[in-house]
Amino acid sequence: MNVTETELSKLVENVATAMAKDSYKWKKSWIDAGSPINYLTGDAYSGVNFLSLNFAMIDKGYKHNQWLTFKQLKTLGGDIKNNSWNYIYKFGRVNVVDENKKPVVDSKGKQKSRNYFRCFVVYNIENTTLEPKKIDKVSTQYSVDTIEAFINRVNNNDVVIKTDSTNGCYYSPSGDYVHMVNKVNFIDTKSANATEHYYSVLFHELVHATGHNKRLNRFEDTKSMKFLEGKSHYAYEELVAELGSMLFASKYNLDVESTVREDHIAYLQSWIKALRSEDGTKLLTSAAAKASKAFTYYHPAIK
Repeated sequence: MNVTETELSKLVENVATAMAKDSYKWKKSWIDAGSPINYLTGDAYSGVNFLSLNFAMIDKGYKHNQWLTFKQLKTLGGDIKNNSWNYIYKFGRVNVVDENKKPVVDSKGKQKSRNYFRCFVVYNIENTTLEPKKIDKVSTQYSVDTIEAFINRVNNNDVVIKTDSTNGCYYSPSGDYVHMVNKVNFIDTKSANATEHYYSVLFHELVHATGHNKRLNRFEDTKSMKFLEGKSHYAYEELVAELGSMLFASKYNLDVESTVREDHIAYLQSWIKALRSEDGTKLLTSAAAKASKAFTYYHPAIK
């Protein structure tokens, strides 16, 4: 294995271990410092990098969510304070060329390309000589008004949200709507209140809705994924929705520690098994990427 594959394997095992150890707490990836961002650009990290840097922030007890590359650090006149770093990952496609750097084409004359992924070292701002930037945070408590404004925008312009007192919470692909039971049907628990539970479930279902062919067409794309052959496509989609709801929880300051629904706990064992298989890295990186695309669909300004 190269360093990228090795580090991704470690991350996959961290997620699997968290699932196995704390079924209700494995999504604990939001802390008071906020979601990880790039120190120089202010852009939020997404996909598997969101998971990777959040795990690092929790594991190493960082109080700041700002990260930067060595090149960025030097550009800003800073230096490394201690030799502790983490990795971010870049995925993409690159055109295939021959030894003379000429394009390699297929039988139809189309240039061939291949997937690639690499890891890059980044440093938390606390491991550098630079001072953390002051980031104004309105509150660490969720705002019902802010969440409702988002939901009203979605409901009026994109995904229909139906509410009554029966039939549970779900997304209907055939009808293309989200169904929710009334907010009063949710109850407080020791770890979160009824309001947090309600919005967490709604966010989960809204992520499902992005799979429709009028949005991201994820349901069709999933059918052609070779690494999912012989595995539950439904369980994979549930993992995408759970990871997507983490991004919502981070943005809207919900308690993500307790938002795994009991009817999804059964999927944990299948996810753990799949993550620890030879296709575990592809499973996590793919699900995380699709979760980020779902989140960005609703929040296009988030990079």
